[in-house]
Amino acid sequence: MFSSIFCTFGPEVMPRNMILFDPGTLPTFDPIIDNLSGALLFTLLLAIPLAFLVSITLLGIYRRAVLRSMLTRATATKPQGTETPSVPSSSQEHPIPPLNISILDSDSNIRDETPTDDLYSSLHHAPWRNAAIYSLAGLGFSIVMTFAYLAATRISPIPLQFIILLLIYSWPIVPTIHIVIAATWHTRLAIVLGYFFLLAALSIVILIGHPTFDWVKFWLIFFIVNSPAIFLLTIFLNRKIRAVSPLVLIITILGLAGAIFTVQFVANNQEQFSIIFDINSALGLGGLVTIEVIAIGFIAFGIVGWLVLRWIGNQYKKMKISDQSMTIGALWLVYGIVQSVDPMLGNPAWFFAGILAFAVFVVIAWAGFKIFPFWQPTNRRYPSLLLLRVFSLGKRSERLFDVIGTYWRYIGNIRLIAGPDLLNTTIEPHEFMDFLSGKLARRFIADSKTLDLRFAEMDLKKDHDGRFRVNDFFCHDDTWKTVLARLVGASDVVLMDLRGFTPHNAGCIFEIRALIDSIPLHYAIFIIDDTTDESFLRQTIQQAWENMKSTSPNWLPESRLFRILRLNRFRNRDLKQVLHALTSSVDAASEGHL
Repeated sequence: MFSSIFCTFGPEVMPRNMILFDPGTLPTFDPIIDNLSGALLFTLLLAIPLAFLVSITLLGIYRRAVLRSMLTRATATKPQGTETPSVPSSSQEHPIPPLNISILDSDSNIRDETPTDDLYSSLHHAPWRNAAIYSLAGLGFSIVMTFAYLAATRISPIPLQFIILLLIYSWPIVPTIHIVIAATWHTRLAIVLGYFFLLAALSIVILIGHPTFDWVKFWLIFFIVNSPAIFLLTIFLNRKIRAVSPLVLIITILGLAGAIFTVQFVANNQEQFSIIFDINSALGLGGLVTIEVIAIGFIAFGIVGWLVLRWIGNQYKKMKISDQSMTIGALWLVYGIVQSVDPMLGNPAWFFAGILAFAVFVVIAWAGFKIFPFWQPTNRRYPSLLLLRVFSLGKRSERLFDVIGTYWRYIGNIRLIAGPDLLNTTIEPHEFMDFLSGKLARRFIADSKTLDLRFAEMDLKKDHDGRFRVNDFFCHDDTWKTVLARLVGASDVVLMDLRGFTPHNAGCIFEIRALIDSIPLHYAIFIIDDTTDESFLRQTIQQAWENMKSTSPNWLPESRLFRILRLNRFRNRDLKQVLHALTSSVDAASEGHL
């Protein structure tokens, strides 16, 4: 693949010092080696689409199972306090205080000044730290692969050749940064353009010094080297399956690799093949030998994959790995395998170059997170964010969750009541393993005892990469109100997404009333857009305010501002507005305004 392209850069096309590869030094065709490298690439070409289909199927089954449990009532005794009696306000003794509803439009109310508080600065800049560490680790990966290719093809490199290969092998840094930091499409586009700007600048420098250089082939090299992995990872990193695809991919790769290499082993060993054929003939199954061999190989290696899956789940529970590090690790492993195909044309042992490059990536990333520790709060604990929303938003909920989570999870954990809109996004490895093991029911809160257990099991510490986790609570139809009351009281700030809010959203109406009764309003941020029934929202807020409990903290003068952000689009400036509002709420809580 790679070699056949580079060997076309001969003396008639480029000056002698620009020849990347001498055709005479290229390896000759070897059917065993080429079959091995082809089988490796074929395994990936099958494994990733298969992982996509399996992930979609499993998530669909998972979604239906969760929804079925959510719509049922708890079989155990109903938790105490599920139906909290309303405490009427003492309007005759104490008149209802005035309510100020403030709706901010991001186009006209964006703060122009740069925030100086530590919390916002840490939240806003933290992803860049992780992106820098992963980029440095990716550079280590690229150096290993560049040396491996040059060594496999027995080429004496010159600096320019080395830089060309290094940049080409560094492409995986771009999707990695997308995962870590690209909350909006503007950022993603800027990252891609920045990478191709470097490639374009390098090709111009080469072209100036060597006018005969064929820059078209230079760009063709990039696409041929990276296009297989780009195609595979476009499927693998699909937002719909990203939460579980690394786990499913482990089983599909090992299973298919086992099936393919078992078939090759049996085909190259006539004695074993004859034994299997004789047994099948005696059983009248002579024509099913190939199917049996494939099944045996897939099952045997699939069992190994399941054991690896269990190990990963345990490592996740112990906070040795995070959801993001699993996705990024799988991405670089796929690139390592794909990019080791060319060196394998010279010797199958060069397959381990990709494994070595991946190991270098992991070690550098681990060392980076150890050497450069993340922000620690001063005189405060890590804040928790409670996310409430209209469940029917679907993809818009996923979009908001991804954008907010990209930044907030560097300063604190996120809590939410599991709903159909975010099931595929928030599923964690141990929850997925419970589902596959038929133990999903134990994730649901049926009574006060299980509620206490879920709170005791919350992940409140940082992962090794400095990110906090999402704690989702699975509730039955008759337990979610109790869980809501507990979450509201235990969270530092609340973000409620009211886009699409209408009179049909009875759950959101209850949540608005619960927030007004339980926490100071300056601890909560509400989001609306043009799909929100704004007149009904105002009516709901006013009715909840007029029937506010006498124990509500909102009787205090400083707690009477209902802050609403209108976000019809989600640009970088909108993100800045939301993050600044959230951190301001946390600052208010830390100053003891309760």
